[in-house]
Amino acid sequence: MTDEHLNDRIGSLLQGVATRIEREVVPPDPRLITDWTARHQRRQRYRLLSLAAAVVLVTGGLAAAVVLPGSTMKRHAGVGRAVAVASYPVRFGNVQLVVKDLPAVLSKTPTIANSIIKSLQLPVVSANHSSIAFGDGSVWVLEHTDASVRAPCGRLVAVNASSVTVRGSVAIPLCPDAVAYGAGSVWVLSSQIGATGYQLVQVDPSTLTVRSTVTLEGGSGGVKPQGDTGAKYLFVTVQGSEVVVALQGRTGRAELVQVDATNRSVVRSVRVPAVDGPVTALGANSAGIWAGTANGWVMSFNPRSGVLSSAHRLGTRVVSLSAANSGVWVTVNLPVPANAPYPGLDTLRLDPRTGSIAKDTGLPMVFVSTDGASVWVLGSAPPYQSAAGLLGNVDPASGAMSVVVELRVMSYETPDALGVYRGSVWVINDALGTLTKVSR
Repeated sequence: MTDEHLNDRIGSLLQGVATRIEREVVPPDPRLITDWTARHQRRQRYRLLSLAAAVVLVTGGLAAAVVLPGSTMKRHAGVGRAVAVASYPVRFGNVQLVVKDLPAVLSKTPTIANSIIKSLQLPVVSANHSSIAFGDGSVWVLEHTDASVRAPCGRLVAVNASSVTVRGSVAIPLCPDAVAYGAGSVWVLSSQIGATGYQLVQVDPSTLTVRSTVTLEGGSGGVKPQGDTGAKYLFVTVQGSEVVVALQGRTGRAELVQVDATNRSVVRSVRVPAVDGPVTALGANSAGIWAGTANGWVMSFNPRSGVLSSAHRLGTRVVSLSAANSGVWVTVNLPVPANAPYPGLDTLRLDPRTGSIAKDTGLPMVFVSTDGASVWVLGSAPPYQSAAGLLGNVDPASGAMSVVVELRVMSYETPDALGVYRGSVWVINDALGTLTKVSR
């Protein structure tokens, strides 16, 4: 990659849209945002922790106005009567959102009674909430080894989705950070501090052998961590025959790199405008590639034509994103007062083509995932620390929590990645070294 893409058509379009909308929505002062970094220090793990569960605390002077608690109406599952649930409207720029009182929601939501919960003990890692993929009847997860003791740095592990048993693995030379399935292959994005460039490894899902390795430039001095980690900003997704990688370039700015899945050549790369911050989430549906950023933007573009489709600023940070043809689901951070009795989190369903808000669920959950038919959300944040291991199934149409299940957690060692495959939800807790399947 060179600096030629400074004049790239998509990059120019993104910058133009960002500049235009930034005049309308004033971004929060980063000095007033507190990241929940203590969790990373407690783990003392080699892998680099996602900061997705960061709680945004705002003390004043921002473009957000918090209104007095109101209420929304929810149908009690199986009862058919309307029940008032306390809610807290929050205005962000020109967007009016609602954060529901999670304990009140849970008091009216049944716990899964007939679920089948299976856990597999694995030294699994999750650099971010997308460190899991599905395809060919398998769940694909990542492992790290101690690279100072022995090589390779990590492995791609295939878990049988039906039996929840390991069916094999393949070594990844650099440390694996992100994984995706598509175009008949498994794609692993890997990097290592000091190593020159990122590696995109293509793996045959049947034979568990490496088909190809593409090196993406990370600077002549090698890949360097940005902030406390770089890995939490690395993602990979597949749309048709196009593999799109989100990484941090030589200057630390976010880049989207398009690789042809057939000949493994780099087609183009795009710099995300610096004002939007690093990419914090990445996904794809038939309408295009969707990227969430650390400054709250959700953008989509068509990798074939190089045309920007949409750009919407929905919060102070996009925490997670899961794209399907039925809807694009995101969780976002919202600015709230430091003494607020509710977290600055919300779960939204976006129009799968325009990216505009189609449904505000009001659910203050950290991560969301969908397979197009089933939607699941995971965890919460202070002041709802007791809900840190909470899994909830969300009705895609109404946005209401239909059933919940609580997973085992220990102190701050909470689940940190999830995905949905064939109606079942899979959860990674790398602190406990578990991969858990919950079925209905």
